Amino acid sequence: MDPWYDTHVHLDRFPATARERLLERARAAGVLVVAVATDLESSAAVVELAAGSPLVAGGAVGVHPRQARGAVRELTDLAANPGVVAIGECGFDGSGPGWELQAETFLAQASIARNLGLALVLHIDGDGAWDQLATRGDALEGLRVVRHYFTGDSVQAAWHAERGHFASFGNPLRRTSQLQEITARYPPELLLIETDSYPAPGRITQPADVVKVAEALAGVRGWSVPETRERLANNTRIAFGLPG
Repeated sequence: MDPWYDTHVHLDRFPATARERLLERARAAGVLVVAVATDLESSAAVVELAAGSPLVAGGAVGVHPRQARGAVRELTDLAANPGVVAIGECGFDGSGPGWELQAETFLAQASIARNLGLALVLHIDGDGAWDQLATRGDALEGLRVVRHYFTGDSVQAAWHAERGHFASFGNPLRRTSQLQEITARYPPELLLIETDSYPAPGRITQPADVVKVAEALAGVRGWSVPETRERLANNTRIAFGLPG
């Protein structure tokens, strides 16, 4: 049976003991994870996790737009390590530093993804962030792109779908009618799911919860749960270049 894939987990941010418990619960639920970084330090940690745990299907190394620092040449060496399947998360954030700095960091990471043949994981959030991405869409041409934790509108969804980008949906899909309508129309071969798990006060999301997101997606699409599992596993392998 195919595993479920949680395509976006900040696994390095959990203390070791908590991380072990999360992964054990993920194993029991049949879930593999893609570990995702937000800066150079966490990227190095993700490299170790991707190489050291059979429950980590792969890792994404990158610099979050709130941590933008210009060119990030150091990522090239990190991205060449075994188990690294993507660059990210990167993109634009309305609460980050100036747009020019964010753009420089984003374009540098898109270039690394292109040079190494890796997927690019996008973070787009906050006022102005979408406009910044849309004006730089050419940088994504030919890349395998994953729009992480999609909460955009139908215009954004259409823009990504036209370009063959994967859209990854999290817990908001379970309660937001607009996202359900978008998911129902989005190309089925470009759908992914995630939890975006990270430790935070009052937040108890974990990779095992991705099964609940999958069940919501199954209901929206009118698919059986086994069909959904097979479809999403295949989509994830294609998006991140995973074996399977």
